[in-house]
Amino acid sequence: MTADSEQSVPGTAGDPGPGTATVTEESAGTGATGADEASAAPGTPEAGAEAGEAPDPETAPWSGPAMWVVPALVAALGAVCLWGAFTVEAPPNVTRPGPAAFPGAVGGLLLLVAACLSAVNVRNLRSGAVSGANGLAWFEGRPVLLILAGLVVHIAVLEHVGWLLSGALLFWVVAYAFGARAHVRDAVVALSMSAAVQVGFSLGLGLSLPGGFLELVL
Repeated sequence: MTADSEQSVPGTAGDPGPGTATVTEESAGTGATGADEASAAPGTPEAGAEAGEAPDPETAPWSGPAMWVVPALVAALGAVCLWGAFTVEAPPNVTRPGPAAFPGAVGGLLLLVAACLSAVNVRNLRSGAVSGANGLAWFEGRPVLLILAGLVVHIAVLEHVGWLLSGALLFWVVAYAFGARAHVRDAVVALSMSAAVQVGFSLGLGLSLPGGFLELVL
């Protein structure tokens, strides 16, 4: 009786058996998983560092010289439009407002937008809201490059294919650059917009846009 009672039972404190070892390994695994989850939890320094690498473009202001890129480009485009409005030669039989009204209005609005953007930058500088960490790190240049390429092609083929097709191509490229992928629908909408602009210039401004080879065919 005494010898039998002194034998250790597996899994007790006196003799840790297989069951105890298994529990210990599972506990260790649970603790490691909990440590990993705690390290990846929101609010930790690591999570804050990862969030700081990708600022929200809707709320984070540009910093450094990058903050003046867009106002400068908008102001330059507005100045070009105004220069074209003042130097355009209107036919003698044209009625008011004439061909200079549209580029003049667009140029004035662009200069107004550039002034508003500059005012926002100055206000951010004075309030200290601008930091040197973001810059243009989040800027996506692919849509801008696509639109610039479409504009170059539009100018190159305008005289040959006419405004109706070249304008539709430009509208389609802009829609594609902003994420539109319904190509047939976008082409129909682009052709309709191009035709509406041509009719508006002809009837409203008395200015005939280039017809290209379609003018000879039709």
